[in-house]
Amino acid sequence: MENDPFKLNILGVQDLIETEVNKVSSKFGDGEGVTSDFIDALDLDMSDEELLTLKTGYENKSAPYTGKIESRQKANKTYLFGMQGGGNKTVPTNLLFQSTATFVPQALAKNPEPVVWSDNTEEGKVASSDIKTMLQFHADVLCMRKKLGVMVWHWSVYFTGVLKYGWNTEINDVSMEVRNPRKLKLDPDGYIDEYGDYHGEFLGDPIESTAQTLIDLFPNKKEYITEKVKGKLGTLVTRIDWWNNKYCFTSFEDTILDKHKNEFFNYEEGKPNHFAIPKMPYTFLSVFSLQEQPHDFTNLIEQNIANQDSIINREAQIEKNLSHGNNSIIVDDKYFNVETAHQAAMALEKGDPILGNPDGVKRIPANPLPNGILEAQERNKQTLLSVYGTEGLTAQESNKGQTARGMILNQSFDSTRIGGGVGDALEQVADNAFNWLLQLYYVFYDEKHYAAIMGSGRAVQYVSLIMSEQNRHFVVSVSPNSMKPKDELSQQNLAMERWKGGAIDPIGLMKEINSADPMEDAKRLVIWTSNPQLYLQQYFPETMQQPQDSANPPNPADGVQTSQVAPEIPNISQEPASAQLSNVPLPT
Repeated sequence: MENDPFKLNILGVQDLIETEVNKVSSKFGDGEGVTSDFIDALDLDMSDEELLTLKTGYENKSAPYTGKIESRQKANKTYLFGMQGGGNKTVPTNLLFQSTATFVPQALAKNPEPVVWSDNTEEGKVASSDIKTMLQFHADVLCMRKKLGVMVWHWSVYFTGVLKYGWNTEINDVSMEVRNPRKLKLDPDGYIDEYGDYHGEFLGDPIESTAQTLIDLFPNKKEYITEKVKGKLGTLVTRIDWWNNKYCFTSFEDTILDKHKNEFFNYEEGKPNHFAIPKMPYTFLSVFSLQEQPHDFTNLIEQNIANQDSIINREAQIEKNLSHGNNSIIVDDKYFNVETAHQAAMALEKGDPILGNPDGVKRIPANPLPNGILEAQERNKQTLLSVYGTEGLTAQESNKGQTARGMILNQSFDSTRIGGGVGDALEQVADNAFNWLLQLYYVFYDEKHYAAIMGSGRAVQYVSLIMSEQNRHFVVSVSPNSMKPKDELSQQNLAMERWKGGAIDPIGLMKEINSADPMEDAKRLVIWTSNPQLYLQQYFPETMQQPQDSANPPNPADGVQTSQVAPEIPNISQEPASAQLSNVPLPT
């Protein structure tokens, strides 16, 4: 029977199982549930053979360029150390070292100060303040100013400086280190942009460690590493981290130890980033660049090598001429023999009297220095110092004809020269570093991290930060000129002049003169200038409450007049007494 209920039920179940109506076919792989092997967000879908081929190509492309740069780097280092004369002795007038050693601390007088903006809501202001405090904390504990100084020394010799960021698993916090640019393997067609970011196909960063450390980092390669060092696990080995913006892989001889996507970027949906795209965790210092190669086309040492040679050669000429000033002595054989001639020469050197004819002993005169040689030498020295911008910053002989204002202007011009060149580039490096630290906060700060800094008035400021709860974006920069040197004495004198002219308020004055507690000091200053009697009553009450003896009035010479009695100040915080209290009977 076609309408048999039992048969219809069976056909209905069969149709439900076998028909494709209202179903998603499994052959398209987009059904509900896990449809593939487990893949981590950082897994790199490239074979070891492909990566080894890339590594070989990178090394072959980098080697010729590195060789050309190394010869210039070696020359810079030789002249910085003053060893261009050969041997173990330095040259007597090494102005290149003097200028660089003066130049670096002047360009980095203080830690850079971060500036953070967000939306104008109260929550955004609080979050921006917390991030700024955390950045200031890391600038201090990571010694950012010292690291930037090392970058300047590297740039002076190697034509660039490099800062690398990362995550320290031992302390569970961000890390920042200076890498030696001489060891990096860079793309000859790459360049450094105005932000300090490296643009190239690859960047190879060699890292040296013991074989045991390498095994600890890559335990799945233990057998291979042990075989390469013949079981001597204390042997020093070098691995290379090969970077581009999207991924990184680590090579050791003819094997790949590790490979992964850029670990400093959140690829998972819903997790925020400070950067819009992944970036290599490096910042470069570049000052003189045409953006045609990774290194600057020149630097201050290389530009002054010829001048330094001229100064050294002229110094040698002057020394030689001065040594000839002590020429031999001629004695007349009519009055002296060999023995007495030697005695006469020694007596002449010591200033002792000589018995004999005075015309019988004469010194051979030395040739005079060529005209203008000392002036030319001084001009060359000043030229070298002015190129560095340190002429007015180095110790010089007092010149009575030079005014104090002129000396201040010279120093100001030199500071501007430093700030306008390397100083601005260093500010950009610090800007990039602060932005990188914030990106690391986004990636790794899934739980609270704490920071403490010294705030205004010597107060300690504490903050806690967790970026997994942040759903807003921030703009990070560096306060202009925050690293440039500041003369505290000049600032304080200027503040006093502004105070006398009425161009600054008391709180601003106290901050300018670096008061320990500007608010309290400003309060006392206002009371003293507006109401001296109230000031005396608050801070020196004993001078206002001394009992007066009518028989012995105070001496006018003491500066206290009997007519000046401070009125009693009523307590305005209490309500006046009611008149009805007078009708209340007293108890007997």
